Amino acid sequence: MLSKLAVVVSLGLSLVSPATGRQFPAPFFEETPVFVSGQDHINTYRIPALICSEKGTLLAFSEGRRSGSKDGVPTDIVLKRSVGAVDGVPRQGTAWRPMQTLIRSKHGEAYMNPLPLIDRTDGTIYLLVNYYPQPYADLPAEIWLLKSQDDGETWTGPVNITRGTGKHELGPSAGIQLHSGRLVAAVYDGVIFSDDHGKTWKPSRKATGAVSETQVVELVDGTLLLNRRGKITRRVMRSEDDGLTWSEPKAAPELPDADCQGTLIRYTREDDGYTKNRLLFANPVAGMNPKTIQTSDPRGRFNITVRLSYDEGKSWPVAKLVKPGPAAYSSMTVLPDGSIGMLYEVGDNIHGYFGHYQKVVFARFNLEWLTDGKDHMEKK
Repeated sequence: MLSKLAVVVSLGLSLVSPATGRQFPAPFFEETPVFVSGQDHINTYRIPALICSEKGTLLAFSEGRRSGSKDGVPTDIVLKRSVGAVDGVPRQGTAWRPMQTLIRSKHGEAYMNPLPLIDRTDGTIYLLVNYYPQPYADLPAEIWLLKSQDDGETWTGPVNITRGTGKHELGPSAGIQLHSGRLVAAVYDGVIFSDDHGKTWKPSRKATGAVSETQVVELVDGTLLLNRRGKITRRVMRSEDDGLTWSEPKAAPELPDADCQGTLIRYTREDDGYTKNRLLFANPVAGMNPKTIQTSDPRGRFNITVRLSYDEGKSWPVAKLVKPGPAAYSSMTVLPDGSIGMLYEVGDNIHGYFGHYQKVVFARFNLEWLTDGKDHMEKK
């Protein structure tokens, strides 16, 4: 269901700058459930990953935990797609096609941590997943690769690429393609990468510090920024050699963390013609309103918040609460019209730890909503 602001946008209203007279889109935010626990014979959906294809199709990936909610139960990898338009009417994120099961657990094994990425040279979509046999152990695991060359409609069977990468726990969320063409996927202790369009994959040197879930982004000077989950604040590391080696991890006090996965993406670059460099980051932030939120979860995964940086991650002056209450993992992407898509785990009420994972929701919003009308997508 569209929010009131989203309805305003659909009616064609816009903001007008009093200084220049230029028109900009009105702020909008709209939200649609994508995966709901209990539907399609899946007990719990977890670990969302989101990308927007070269054709403008949204692809929402998730783990489908069939017999329970905990890590390591028999787990499928599932996908829903939302096409760009039908009969000229935009449908991205408001209408989703039936669920596809890309890998099905046949013997109790768990396929986990979906991590998609796109080769922009030809539009090929790759999907990396971890394979965990029973009995499950939360350890570095085999990495399998699938690919699609028809916008996610059909997929190859999974191929084990662990011989080249070694065992790692993936991201999760989405990977990136560098300006050099290198495909890069974050793992708990660094990255894995391909320089031959997904044919072969190699690991970087290991990043130091307590390993955990990570996200990677390319800065405008070519540096890679690795952002890692932390108990109080995020940890960041840098690479000046396309991800081969990493600096020592440093605390990022401007990014408080509830010991949870977060998502980091590039939004705009000046060298792509935009007036500003922008990065986006999202994660749950604990304790925004402790008087009204009570929980037995010590990690405090609540109040998912999106942040905006104009200085390549040095500071994050914009922070907007997306969803009050229980929330956890997320993944973001940029749509062709410049709006932001976000796929994230939420709970409608609090039933202890696993009350956070009642559904995976897609939200679409614009820069005007994120900044309360103070910033706009402009090109030079």
